Amino acid sequence: MKKLNRKIFYILVVCVVFAIIGFSAALNNYSSELMNRDDHKDAVVHVYILKDSSFLEATKMLNQAGLVKNSFLFCSLAIIKGSNYHVRAGEYKFNTSMTPSEMIDKLMRGENKK
Repeated sequence: MKKLNRKIFYILVVCVVFAIIGFSAALNNYSSELMNRDDHKDAVVHVYILKDSSFLEATKMLNQAGLVKNSFLFCSLAIIKGSNYHVRAGEYKFNTSMTPSEMIDKLMRGENKK
């Protein structure tokens, strides 16, 4: 019985390791992927982030504007980048050729249109 439990434990550990590697690879690929929309390459998109908006609300606004393809990976990338989920209110100007990483940096620095 102990051998069976040990085998199950090792199988679970291997599965978790592969899941972590797979997620890391997907996140790495996503972070450098351009946000180009096929119909509007290099288009400028204006998004207004309301005062006291959470990072998740800002992500939803970006998703509705067609800038974020995968909200889960976008938020995961923000966590990995060490963002504190603080987003400054204002009108932001995003280019569809920006990467998700560049968009997160812009939101965290508060580089909004003045």
